[in-house]
Amino acid sequence: MSAIHLAVRRAAPGSEAGCCVITVEDPDLLGHEAELTLTLRVDVLDRRPIPSERELFRTKLTLDRSSIEIPLPAEALRSYTYKGKEIEIEVSARIEVDDGVLFDTKASEEQELSLAGKPEIRDDAEELIEPDDAFDLIANFEAIPPKNRGIVTILAAIALVVIAVNSLLGLHDQLAPEEQTLFYSHRDSDGDSQSPLVNSLMGSGVVGALLWTAIRRQLRQYMSFELASLHPLRRTTVLPAGGLVKGTARVDLEGVTVRVVAANQEKGQYRRGSGTKERTVSFTKPVRAVLLYERYLDHVPAGVPIESCLDGEVRFEPMFAALYPPLEVGKNHGLEVVWEVQLLHPDFVDQEAKGDAHWLRYEDFLGA
Repeated sequence: MSAIHLAVRRAAPGSEAGCCVITVEDPDLLGHEAELTLTLRVDVLDRRPIPSERELFRTKLTLDRSSIEIPLPAEALRSYTYKGKEIEIEVSARIEVDDGVLFDTKASEEQELSLAGKPEIRDDAEELIEPDDAFDLIANFEAIPPKNRGIVTILAAIALVVIAVNSLLGLHDQLAPEEQTLFYSHRDSDGDSQSPLVNSLMGSGVVGALLWTAIRRQLRQYMSFELASLHPLRRTTVLPAGGLVKGTARVDLEGVTVRVVAANQEKGQYRRGSGTKERTVSFTKPVRAVLLYERYLDHVPAGVPIESCLDGEVRFEPMFAALYPPLEVGKNHGLEVVWEVQLLHPDFVDQEAKGDAHWLRYEDFLGA
């Protein structure tokens, strides 16, 4: 049996009032000084995870009775435990008792601080937040301004030249003896064997992806599309759909869908590679998503503000009811909330305008 037990208790489910109850089972510990620490930790569910943690609360105390309640600040109780697809979030309480011997008495226990009342929701978070974007490259190219067409042409030419030259270098170095290679060696910095052709193809893939991202950015220039200025969102916020976004197309838009979506995203890091080629991979994965608004527009004439075509309103209460509040450890680990307005076009690159989630309040996610 442990000499000391710890339990974090909220005044009510999700409450920002609560305490840590310390129960001393060993009477020999009474009268000794101790230090209590609460820690938030994000574990990544990967074979080579990089976890992260931060301190929520720390205090010194005297064990002057067998049961002690230490009040906790609201900042420490704006946390919760979570088990997701890619990460787990844990809260642990730890106490170290200075009992006057060489090795102090220590106890650490994980705390269950779940947020009750979150419903089961549709399992298509990635589809809602990152919908497939199929488009007609020629039609989209013709819809953008001449300046942007020129940029797309230049980027495409650069991509073709760089990929072709890089691939030829890789092929040459693959077939050539090591002393005659031009760029890609047959061995890495650790002396292990490697394929010049494979390395060149991987490099070409990276360059191609970067240039394709730049090209898609230019293809979006068939219209302007951005959020209107907004006040911080609250659970009771209701906005007219036409006041949420603004944009104008330089060509007619046929068969477009405008929607507002929100989601939780899990964030974390893991390691890949080995030796000098070991690298840190950061990821974000949408896991819970809700559709807040959707309108199909059969025809929007060129030059007509998109906001003038949107009727109805957007209620944000479903976002707060379905999602977990943001809970992050540093910038790369934890659970975040994202929301955005999307314009989905059947032939052109889709548009998106990301909302600001920095001012969301923890208490709005706890219910009415």
